[in-house]
Amino acid sequence: MKLLTALLLCLALPTLAVAQRDAFNVRYLGGSVETKTDKEDWKNKLTVRSDEIRLELKDGQKVSIDPHSVTSISYGREATRHVARWITLGILFAPIAAIGLFNENVQHYVSIEYESADHKKGGVLIQAHKDNYRNVLAMLRGATGKEIETEKKNPGTKKP
Repeated sequence: MKLLTALLLCLALPTLAVAQRDAFNVRYLGGSVETKTDKEDWKNKLTVRSDEIRLELKDGQKVSIDPHSVTSISYGREATRHVARWITLGILFAPIAAIGLFNENVQHYVSIEYESADHKKGGVLIQAHKDNYRNVLAMLRGATGKEIETEKKNPGTKKP
């Protein structure tokens, strides 16, 4: 009986730990929320749950997104392409250092586009940390059911 209990605890504890590990430190680079938060600051929290995606900025502002209202999730250079569309549509309020967004370095950019309850388009552009960007993407995909859009690489093309 003790062996069975120990085995069940070993199986249950990692599951509980994973379920509670849903707040990530991210950089807020811009989007529908105007903020004075420094784009270099990693003290913004992204929480992903099945009923809410919440971004808590260091300045105290919170963005709450219903996962069912998410229209697209993009990663990498594909995410930065969405920024140009946001500027055109007037969605983007926070200034972004555009030069830094289009460089060749891997920065793990993630854009989340959504439609608010009053049917207005919104979006956030964040940078996930190199140690947890895969978890961020997996949780966003799980919560929203949306595929992650990424840049399509041409297999015959080599980087210079």
